[in-house]
Amino acid sequence: MKNFEETFLNDGFVDLGSVLDKERCQALLKDVYKTRNFGHDLFITEDEHRKNPRWSKTNPGPGINLTEKFDLDFIEKNNSFQDSMEKVLGPDYNIMLKKFVVGVPTNWVPKWIYEETKDQMTSNLGPYIKPIYHDMTYFRGIDFHQDIIDHKSRISDFITLYIYLDDVQMGMSPLVVIPGSHQFGATTFPHNVNVNWKNGTCVYSDTNENSTELNYKFLTGNSGQIYFWSALTLHGTQSQTSEKPRISLRYLIERSKSNGNFLIDKLNDSIKGNISLEITRHDLNEDGKSEKYGKILKS
Repeated sequence: MKNFEETFLNDGFVDLGSVLDKERCQALLKDVYKTRNFGHDLFITEDEHRKNPRWSKTNPGPGINLTEKFDLDFIEKNNSFQDSMEKVLGPDYNIMLKKFVVGVPTNWVPKWIYEETKDQMTSNLGPYIKPIYHDMTYFRGIDFHQDIIDHKSRISDFITLYIYLDDVQMGMSPLVVIPGSHQFGATTFPHNVNVNWKNGTCVYSDTNENSTELNYKFLTGNSGQIYFWSALTLHGTQSQTSEKPRISLRYLIERSKSNGNFLIDKLNDSIKGNISLEITRHDLNEDGKSEKYGKILKS
């Protein structure tokens, strides 16, 4: 069995298991549900959207982020959380961003929005959400991508960490990760991934004629489960088919400024390609709207 270091360096992905207090996760989830009416009330009207489409700045940020209203010390001071981040990123790691992410069931979505977004490769529903509710991210699936996608010109010195607040089953838009996909470094979205749904494998190719067969993994899991991966690890989600939403916590956590050779440095040293890109994606028009259709990760 691989140890923690081997797992992160080989897979670019770690499953810490259900290390958080489930009762506190469930209590937090209940408090989140109290903040608004989840359903059609989240969305602007079609007329409002056509008159003033907003394709950017519709996600949580400072001052409009629901996580700012909750004490998350039971997560961030958890021994498994802290020990893992120190090993990977160093003793003074920094939380860049934390936010709640909502996998939206079909029955919440007005028909006109469903039709407009159903085949988009990145179905972030932020442009259709009322501005007062931009303190969370809402989505209907996103194709395989690397989280370096939102950080052009930056080296991959951070990780993404997800926390399941509720039990997550198939149909609830569980995360799908491709362990080992970091090996070619940063590549431009959309990525060249061919999936075999029958045997759990996929073939991933970069633009330098490198290609490899890897196993993908659906992250069904339990309340209190923590997963994290490198900024270069391919992952995504299918659209929600269950009527029960998935509300999770997503963290971006960056490397310590301290000197040292941490696991994130060792991983970056092992990369065959770039660990930074000037152009990270080719799916947006000049207004910031996604114009790529045809999901790999279909429900």
